[in-house]
Amino acid sequence: MSRLSAWQSSLLLHSFLLALAALVVLRPARQIELIDVPIYQQPVPDNVQILKPDTATPVVLKSVNLNPETDRPARAIFGASRNAHTSGEGIVEAKRGNTVAKAVDDTILKDTDADALPTPTDEFLVSQMPVVLAEVKPVYPPQAREARLEGAVVVDALIDAAGLVRQALVLEGAEIFRAPALVAIKQFRFRPALVEGRPVAVRIRYTLRFRLEI
Repeated sequence: MSRLSAWQSSLLLHSFLLALAALVVLRPARQIELIDVPIYQQPVPDNVQILKPDTATPVVLKSVNLNPETDRPARAIFGASRNAHTSGEGIVEAKRGNTVAKAVDDTILKDTDADALPTPTDEFLVSQMPVVLAEVKPVYPPQAREARLEGAVVVDALIDAAGLVRQALVLEGAEIFRAPALVAIKQFRFRPALVEGRPVAVRIRYTLRFRLEI
C-alpha cells in the first residue's frame, strides 16, 4: 500500500473536520419543556390581623425642651402694671394689673404672675449662689429686749438678677421677731447668683438672729 503524500493527508483531515462541523450545525436544537408548578397559599388564621399602613395620618413631632407650665402666656388683667407711674407716696394709681386695653375686671394680679416677680432658677442649675454685699441689722423689738428674749427667723428670699430682694416670706421664727426680720432682709444687697457666668434670679433661705448685746 502506497503512503499518502503530505498534501493528500492535509486534504483528508480538512474534509473530515468540515463533515463533523456540518453535523453539529445541522443537528436540531433541543426543545425546553415548561412545567407548571402549583403554589399553595395557606389561609390566614382567625386570630391574626393584617394591618395596612395609614398614609393619611400625619406624624407630629413635639420638642422635649418645651415646658408647658412656663411657656403659657401671662394672664391679661385690667389695671396698671407695677412698672407704671405711681403717686408720690409710691401707691399705684390704678388697680394692679398688666394691661388697660381689655374690659374692666375684678381680678387682682397675683405675686406669681409674669409681671410681678422674676422666675427663680432651680438651685441645681446655679453655678454660684448669691453672696451678701450689704447687710442690714434688724431692729430689736423693745418688748423682746425688755423681756430678755432672743431668737432667729428663717426667711425665704427671692433675689433677682440685680441682687435685690424682690420677695421675702417667713418660714419659721417667733412672732415678735418676724416683722423686723422682713424689713431688714428686704434692704439687703447681694451679688446675684450665676449660671455659666450669667446673673439669674434664685430663691434662698436666710437666717436673721436676734441676740441681746452684753
